[in-house]
Amino acid sequence: MNQSSIDLIRIPIKDIFIDNDPDIDVIKVLGLAQKYIERQESLNSIPITVVQERGSNYRLIQGHEIFQALVQAGKEWAIALRIKEGTGPVDQWEYELDQSTIQLNICSLDANEFERAMDYLQTTIKRFSKLKVDKLVSDFANDPTRKYWSSLEILIEAKSGITKTNLSLIEKYLYASPDLSQLQAIIPININRSSEDDILDQLQRLTIEPNAGKLRKIDSVATARAIVADEDRIYWSLGKHVVKGKTKTGTNSPLWLLIKDGFFFDPAPAPVPNRSKFLLSQLTSPKLKIEAKSRNLDPTGLLKTELVELLSSH
Repeated sequence: MNQSSIDLIRIPIKDIFIDNDPDIDVIKVLGLAQKYIERQESLNSIPITVVQERGSNYRLIQGHEIFQALVQAGKEWAIALRIKEGTGPVDQWEYELDQSTIQLNICSLDANEFERAMDYLQTTIKRFSKLKVDKLVSDFANDPTRKYWSSLEILIEAKSGITKTNLSLIEKYLYASPDLSQLQAIIPININRSSEDDILDQLQRLTIEPNAGKLRKIDSVATARAIVADEDRIYWSLGKHVVKGKTKTGTNSPLWLLIKDGFFFDPAPAPVPNRSKFLLSQLTSPKLKIEAKSRNLDPTGLLKTELVELLSSH
C-alpha cells in the first residue's frame, strides 16, 4: 500500500474547489480578508489543507475561512499543505482530519479500552445516554472469548441498553473482526469420562462458534458440574441421555445440537448383573422379564417400572 505524500506549496486560488457546503465563520472571513488587504504582498501564514485531484485541481478539506478570506481579499495564490493520496482504501490523514470515522475492532481492545469505548458511546450517542456501562464491562471487558467475536450482536446479550434496533448506531464506531490464527479446531472429547474442567473448557470453546448465541446463555460451570455429577454418565450413548440426565445438565434438545460436535460417546459396558436403573429402563418389558427369569426372579404380573425396581435391587 502506497502512503500519502505531503508537501508545502503555493497554488493558484482558481485551481482550488470545495465539494461541500461547510459552516463558515463570516466574522472571521471578513476580519482575515481585511488583514490580507492591509498586507498586499503577503499570503496566509497558516496553510490551508488540500488534496490534489487529477490534473491541477485541489480539493479544499481544511481552512475554509482562510480560503474564503483570500478570495475576499482578491488574492490569486494560497499557501497550502498539499496531500497526494495513496492507493490504500483509507489513508491516515483522512482519520487525522476527520474526513473518515475511525472504527475500533472490538476483538482487539483490552479491558481498559473496552470500558473507555463504552463510556464514549454513552456520552456521545443520545440514544445510549442510559447505557449500562458497568454491566457491559462486567460481562465482556475481561471475556477471553471476545477476541474471537465475529459479530457485535453479542453485546445485546448483556441487556444493557443495546438492542437489535439500535445496534447500527454502534457499528459506526465498532466492528468485530476476530483473529482466528491461534484458534484451534474443535476436537471432540469423551463425555462419558472427561473431567469437569475439560468439559467446562470445551463448552466455553464452543461458545466462540458462529450462531452460538443461545449457548452463551447457559451457565457453563453449572452444566459441566451437573454432567460430571450424573452417576449414569458412564452409560450415556445418545444426546437424549445428556438432555434428560437426572442431575438436570442445563441442556435441551436445541442446545445439544450446538454442543454435540464437541463430544463423543464411549459408554461403559453394562455391569453383570445389570443393576443400573438407567440401562434397565431402556429395555423392553419382555427383555426385562427374560432378565428376571435368568436371575431366578418371578416377573409375573409386574409392570415395566416394577421390573426395573426388582432387577436393580437383586
